[in-house]
Amino acid sequence: MPPKKKQKLEKLDKPTLHTCNKTSFAKAFLPNYCQRLLDYITIIHQLADHASHALKFYILSAPTFTVNEETIKVILYLLNKGEAWHPRKEAKKAWRDCLLPYVQWYCQVVGFVHPNLRGKQQSVNYLTASMMTNLTVNVQEHFMQMLLRYINLRLDVKGRKGQLPPKSDARKAFFTRLRYLKSVFLFDIVPESLDDLTAEENPLAFFPAYCKLSGLYEQHGFRRFSAIPLRQSLIQSHVRIDTIILYQHILCIARREAETVEKVDLWLRICNLRTKAFRSCRGMQFEGSITTDGTSVSVYLKHPGADKYGKHGARKSAKSLEDEVKVQYMEKNLPACRAAENVVVIDPNKRDILYCQDNSGMTFHYTANQRAVETGSRRFAKERQQMKKEAGMDLIESRIPSHKTMNLMDFMCYLLVRRADWDHRKEFYSHPAHT
Repeated sequence: MPPKKKQKLEKLDKPTLHTCNKTSFAKAFLPNYCQRLLDYITIIHQLADHASHALKFYILSAPTFTVNEETIKVILYLLNKGEAWHPRKEAKKAWRDCLLPYVQWYCQVVGFVHPNLRGKQQSVNYLTASMMTNLTVNVQEHFMQMLLRYINLRLDVKGRKGQLPPKSDARKAFFTRLRYLKSVFLFDIVPESLDDLTAEENPLAFFPAYCKLSGLYEQHGFRRFSAIPLRQSLIQSHVRIDTIILYQHILCIARREAETVEKVDLWLRICNLRTKAFRSCRGMQFEGSITTDGTSVSVYLKHPGADKYGKHGARKSAKSLEDEVKVQYMEKNLPACRAAENVVVIDPNKRDILYCQDNSGMTFHYTANQRAVETGSRRFAKERQQMKKEAGMDLIESRIPSHKTMNLMDFMCYLLVRRADWDHRKEFYSHPAHT
């Protein structure tokens, strides 16, 4: 019998619209502007670090607080220029007057020097979006979990389980009460007018309650959690650079001059666009957006038919979102899998990054353990831990108080101790082993 022809893969209904290529900093950039790039990355990292801490400082210091995009933007502007920042719009002026005392107080505590970055709007927009995402996702993912855990801890559910006799009336009454409380907090029993009010729908509406919950954990001696995500790492994170940031901060030219030449010509001045990472791929091309931490570079390619940055589609109903999620799971598609002639089922498990099984029963695994062996992540982690011991860094960091506190004085103590060894820690984490 002649050998069977390989079946061609069916084309996807929708083409891939975005992709990302990786390359090294040295390969991507020409040497002339490398120092300016590194200086810009350092300033953005400092602003991101101090903005998250200044936001928490404001929340703990103010009698009442409001957190939204404007709050974060104004904090970033004030950290950048201090009281020299004077916005034109009345709304921003009101925010400036409200937040300036708290930002000044924070800067005095930590000894922060304003970098006075010019043309900061685009950079502030990116940082604001990042911080808002961290805040909202933190509430969405953890609010209900931490609330139910608090109920269990306050009612000492584990202890009462051991004390109350099995099948006793007292045990039944206790767990009936517990189920009722949880049903209320999970919005199973609520007035109809509040049906849409959930932490998933409007996370920021629950943010003050989430902060209060964190304070209650601390007040009752339970294990604390961080209600306000802080940028703590001294290892440089990736910073986005687009065409506007490129000509404002790296090329240092005016907008008029930048608009007289093609976008690709601006990037050619600092980037090696012949590098493989910048080449077009499957209809996608480089349109002027990268992220870099000063060591590696992520180059973003986009299809000409893809939506522009910031454009959002129509809001989907809860039913359509639920159907989309169901389609992704194997157990929701068993009839289709059984009827299909040739199927590969992918099922992520706790220890499996990838688990595939074809219709002949052959399985293919790619586990977290395999990835750790291939990348050497465990070996490198041990080496970094040994470096910490030899440099005494583990002892220094063990003296830093917890950042999870919701007490203002304790948080100020954390800021002061963290500041004391800042230069020494910064030098240690600048080693290539940590990047």
